[in-house]
Amino acid sequence: MNNKVLLVDDDLNILQAYTRTLRSNFKVSTSDNGADGLQILKEEGPFAVIVTDYRMPKMDGIQFLAYAKELTPDTIRIMLSGQADLEVSIQAINEGNIFRFLNKPCPTDQLIKVLNTAMEQYRLVMSERELLEKTLKGSVKLLLDISNALNPRIFSQASRLRTMANAIAARLKIENSWEVELAVMLSQIGCTTIPLEILKKKNEDKQLTDEETQIFLTHAQTGRNLLSNIPRLEGISEGVLYQFKQFNGQGFPFNNKKGKDIPLIGRILKIVLDFDTLTAKGIPPAKAVEEMLKNPDFYDPDIFAALDAEALSVATGFVVNAVKIGDLVNGMLLADDIKDNCGIILLTKGQEITEILKLRLLVFSRLGRVAEPIRVLKPI
Repeated sequence: MNNKVLLVDDDLNILQAYTRTLRSNFKVSTSDNGADGLQILKEEGPFAVIVTDYRMPKMDGIQFLAYAKELTPDTIRIMLSGQADLEVSIQAINEGNIFRFLNKPCPTDQLIKVLNTAMEQYRLVMSERELLEKTLKGSVKLLLDISNALNPRIFSQASRLRTMANAIAARLKIENSWEVELAVMLSQIGCTTIPLEILKKKNEDKQLTDEETQIFLTHAQTGRNLLSNIPRLEGISEGVLYQFKQFNGQGFPFNNKKGKDIPLIGRILKIVLDFDTLTAKGIPPAKAVEEMLKNPDFYDPDIFAALDAEALSVATGFVVNAVKIGDLVNGMLLADDIKDNCGIILLTKGQEITEILKLRLLVFSRLGRVAEPIRVLKPI
C-alpha cells in the first residue's frame, strides 16, 4: 500500500527534522518550494499525503495545493501554518480541499497521528476507486459481453458508444468519467423488454409506427428503473432516462427540463447515440457531424464541440489491418461486421474486441464458420 508523503516547506531545518521523525513509518520526499514540489509530484507520484507550509515565497501553500489537486486529485492534502487566522483556513479549505489545517509548530506526535488518519482516508478513497473501476465495471462488462453473444445487434452498440463517450469525457475533463463509461455500456439494457420485431425494424432503419416509437422510447425508462436501485448507479440511471432528450427540451421524457438542467450523462448519451446511428449506416464521421449540425439546438454545444474534435481524429487517426482471429488483441475495433457462413451477424462493425468476444470467435473459427482474416482498425 502507498505510504508516500511529500513535505513542502521553505525552512530546511524543519524539513530535516520532520524527515528524521517520519521516515521510520513513511516514505518521505521533500521540497523547499512549491514549483519543485509539483515537479516531484509528476515524477515520483502518486503520493498518499502532501504536507505543506502556508508561508512560502513565489507560491504559497494554498496555491501549491490547488495545483497539486489538479495533478493528483486523490492525494490527501494537509496545511501547516503559523498564521492561525480564520481567513487563511477558509481559503485553504475552499481552494485546496484541505483534509487538515494544523498550527505551526506542530508537535511530532500530533503530526504522526494526523498522517496516519490521512493514510487511512487515502486507502478508503483508493479502495472505493478499485471497487468502481474493477469490480463494478468488470461485472457490467461481463453482463454486456454475455448479452452481446445472445443479441449482437442490440448490445454491440454499447461497445461503439463507449469508445466515443470515453474520448468525449476525456476532452471535457469530466471528473467521474467512470460514470459516463458505465452509462453508455448500460444505456441499452432496457431493450430487453422491447419486442424483437420492433428492435429489428429499428436496427434496419425502417420506419416505426407511432405506437412502435412510443414502445421503443420506453426502454430508457425501463433502463432507469432497472438501475436506480443499484448503489452508486443513481446518477447513471438518470442519465440513461434522458438519453433521447434534446438540449432544447423536446423529446422523451416529456417534461420541462432543458439545457444544462438535463443530466450531463443524458446530454452525452444523446450526442453519441445520434452520432452512432449515422455512422452505423456507413456515413463517415465528419459527414455525420455535418448532418447533426442541421439540428444544433438538439445538442449541448460544449459536448458537440468535443464530438467534432474527436470525429476528426477518428477520421485521420486509424489504419485498417487484416489479422487472423488468433492475433486479435483486446481494444482493437472491427472494421466490418463479422458474419458466420450462414450470414448471421456475430459482431458488428466498430465493436471493441474483448477477451470473451475473442474466445467466441475462436470457437466459430474452429468450427469453420468464420472466414479469416478479419479487418480491424488500429491507431496510427
